[in-house]
This record gives sequence, C-alpha cells and structure tokens, in this order.
Amino acid sequence: MRNYLFLVLLGFLYFSQLKAQDSIPYTKDFRLYEGLYLGYQDFRYNWPISKEKIITNINKTQLDFYSKLIEEEFITYTERDGSISKVKSDGVWGYCQNNIIFINQDKNFYRIPVFGAISNFIGTAEVINYSPGYDPFMNAPMNSNSVKTREIRQYLFDFYSGEITPSSIEKIEEYLKRDEEIYKEYNALSKKKKREMVTKYIRMYNEKHLVYFPKG
Repeated sequence: MRNYLFLVLLGFLYFSQLKAQDSIPYTKDFRLYEGLYLGYQDFRYNWPISKEKIITNINKTQLDFYSKLIEEEFITYTERDGSISKVKSDGVWGYCQNNIIFINQDKNFYRIPVFGAISNFIGTAEVINYSPGYDPFMNAPMNSNSVKTREIRQYLFDFYSGEITPSSIEKIEEYLKRDEEIYKEYNALSKKKKREMVTKYIRMYNEKHLVYFPKG
C-alpha cells in the first residue's frame, strides 16, 4: 500500500510539472502518436515505437496490422540510436492505432473505449473451474477435473500511477477521493446506485481532471 501511494504521489507531481511546463491537455482533438508502447513511460510521454521502425513481414498497410503483430512471439524493431532490438510480444505495454489505446492485461490487448484520468475497459481473465469426473466401473464420482476458461471482467486503468486493476466499488472510491466534491457525492449513494452510476462519476471526474501530454 505504501508503494502504491508513493507511485500516486509521483504521478501527481509529474502531472503538475507537465501542466506548468510545455504540455497540452488530452481532449477529443488531441492526437496520440501511433505505434507500440514498450512500457508505461512510453505511453505517458506519448513516445511509441512507430510503425516505420518495426521490422516485420506483415503488411503495414493492413488495418489489422497491430493485432497480427502482437500474435507473433517476438517483435523486432529499430532503436532510436539505430540498433536492432527484439521483445516478447506479450510483454509490450500496449499500442495506439487511430488515436485509440489498446492496453496489455494478462497477455491480451484490450481497447480503452473512453480514455481519461480514470479509464475503464472490458477484458477477460483466466479462471479454473473444477468438476467431478465419473467412474463408470465404480458407478461413483472420480477426482475432480480442472477446466480453464476465460470470463469477461471489467478493469480500471489509472493514468497517474499506471495501475491496472479489476474494477470494484472500493477501488473507484479510492480514485475519486482525489476530488473531495465528487467523492462526497458518490459516497452518499447506496451500493446499488454506486454500481449503476459508476460510469457517470468516472466521466464527471475525467471532465474535471484532464490528463496532460508533452507537446511535440
């Protein structure tokens, strides 16, 4: 918990510095550079690996270029100093295409439909279900069998810290506490209303607290 609070504090400091320096807020007219984000900081600085620097036999003009690229085991690209590097595809933080952010969660890439200081998105999580087998000779249940499946889950992405976490009322309240007025209004709702109106309050928070990227 201490480490998380420290990261959030660093995020706020970074956020404040950007606003004071040469930065621009993210609005509907803001254009993110297209390409791969190898890590969270690449995303924060809007500094992805561009398509031109990616070395691949996949046709780069295809609309599904990035989705095909991340299906490969490795991605090879040219570094900014001209050297060649290779990374595992499932270790890439995310990518941007047509100003839409796709984020890596549990080695799968999911679209963030509405990006802001707090973003929510739908993904899947691997779960293991156990079901008893049946022994026809003993006419009785056998030891249970495990079956892996993927279930749809909602996730939250916090711009300030880079944290990606399963969505919950408790986590949303933790984020909204940064704005006393919005948090107070949300906290006064019943549990049922909190679940029903969570999207509204995330939108309210994001409209009031824009995120900033460096210019250029």
